[in-house]
Amino acid sequence: MSTRGDYGSRKNDSAQYTSQQVENVLHECGVDIDYETENDFVCFCPFHGNRHSPSFSVSRLSGTFICFNGSCNETGNLVELVKRVGDRNEFEARRLIISKKNDTTADFVAQLQKALNPTPEFVEFPQATLSKLEEALWANEKAVEYLRSRGFTDETLRTFSIGYSAKKNLVTVPMYTVNGMPIGIIGRSPSDSDKQFKNSSKLPTSKTLFNMNRARRQGETVILTEASFDAMRVHQAGYPNVVACLSGSVSPYHIEQLDKNFNTVVIMTDFDKKEKHMYNDCKKCAKRGFKLCVGHNPGRDLGTKIAANLPRKRVMWASYEDKIVYPHDAKDAGDMTDHEIRQCLRNAVSNFEYTSWNLY
Repeated sequence: MSTRGDYGSRKNDSAQYTSQQVENVLHECGVDIDYETENDFVCFCPFHGNRHSPSFSVSRLSGTFICFNGSCNETGNLVELVKRVGDRNEFEARRLIISKKNDTTADFVAQLQKALNPTPEFVEFPQATLSKLEEALWANEKAVEYLRSRGFTDETLRTFSIGYSAKKNLVTVPMYTVNGMPIGIIGRSPSDSDKQFKNSSKLPTSKTLFNMNRARRQGETVILTEASFDAMRVHQAGYPNVVACLSGSVSPYHIEQLDKNFNTVVIMTDFDKKEKHMYNDCKKCAKRGFKLCVGHNPGRDLGTKIAANLPRKRVMWASYEDKIVYPHDAKDAGDMTDHEIRQCLRNAVSNFEYTSWNLY
């Protein structure tokens, strides 16, 4: 089953275009297409300027767009895109779109660019390197103890082939494609003072879901977390049908893979403290009429975005008790015991019920 191509959060436009017409318009406006899905062009967002994660999705047929980056979240239709990116008025924007319907020159240029810059396939990461890293972990007592202190059993560490790089002082978590090919590592320092993840070069996190190679074999239900460690803890609690989107964001690829492979999605994203996420010149709060940022909960916002973009799926939310997402102010699965994780999943509530709690 494929995605709709018009995400629920986009502004609707009744206009219908050809896929080539939309592609021609994007090229004319200087919007870089990174790759394509069945229904969308996935591009680098022209509004927030991130050149590392292609988070901007444009429907191949309606031209409606959405940025999946939580700090941007721009939406609109093709006319609005041309107006804003190309600094054109309404008439000029519509005229340009019409002119690209049968623009064979633009079509030729687009095809030439595809030929000269083909979308690269996943590059296989050396299995020998992963094996050496795994051996190095069990030879380093300090790294093993760090992971045990995070609540991991030795069995879980071996199941996920966790490794350690002494040179970079990083715990390493292998990443695989849907079909099980290794494509890189997620690295994290075994230090409470350094919590940033340091991935291997060009790890395509926007095109992969962590643990998808295992989860899709477990049935029609999947549990969605943010980080690889969270997914590992959920797996350890008895739920191997778990994936992680990584980096606190969701891409069109992630949505498409969830839509294709599962009927039920249980959201177990982070529950963040709002006071830690207050921004200057916050667009979201300004749109709600606030002069200053009132704070945000990125993990909940991420889950809400995922739910909105899976309208044909059964979406549930992990819940410890009625109107209590996680126990003792836990942020994520990593802050809970295996028993608490299981209770959150057993007590999962519908998207409708969770929405009625008005937790922002």
